[in-house]
Amino acid sequence: MTHEIRDATAADADALRLRPTAAADRAFLYEMLHEANHWSLPPQASRPPLAETLAEGLVSRYVDGWGRPGDDGIVAEAGGVPVGACWLRLFTAACHGWGFVAPDVPELSIAVAPAWRGRGIGTRLLAAAVEQARAAGSLAVSLSVMPENTARLLYERAGFRHVATDDGSWTMLLDLTQVPTAP
Repeated sequence: MTHEIRDATAADADALRLRPTAAADRAFLYEMLHEANHWSLPPQASRPPLAETLAEGLVSRYVDGWGRPGDDGIVAEAGGVPVGACWLRLFTAACHGWGFVAPDVPELSIAVAPAWRGRGIGTRLLAAAVEQARAAGSLAVSLSVMPENTARLLYERAGFRHVATDDGSWTMLLDLTQVPTAP
C-alpha cells in the first residue's frame, strides 16, 4: 500500500500535525524506511522498488511485525496525509539493526518524504520521538548513520554522539540522562 504524498505548500507546513504511531501506520513506516535507505538519492530521483529494499532482511526488521512491545514513534501529517515519521524499536543482541547498542536502548529511524524536506519536520519528529523514549523510561537512544549523510548534523545538534563505526556507518548515542527535556 502506497500513501499518496502530495507536494508541500507553505500553508501545509504551517498546519503540520504530529501524532503517535499506530499499528495502521506499518505500510507508511515501510515507505519511510525505503526513503531512509535511499537517503543519498536526490529528492526528484526515482527509487528502486520498495519490495527490492525490503528483501534485505536487515532493512525490513526495522518495521516487520510493527506494534510489538517497545515499538513507538511519531508521524507527521499535513492535511491528514502522512509526510514523515520517526520511530523507535527495541532489538535483541541476536537480532538487531545497524545502530544496536543494548537490548534496553531503542534504536531510532527517521525519514521525511522528499517534497517535505528542509522545512524543520525532521527536527520536530526527532524531538518528539526522543521525548517519547524518555517518557517510556529509556535512558538512551541509538541510531545508525553514514557520516556523509547531512542528517548526521541534525543528530549532533540533538546531542547524539558518535560511539562506534561499523562498515563505514556510525552508531550514535543520545544519553537521555544528560540531555534536558524539551520546553
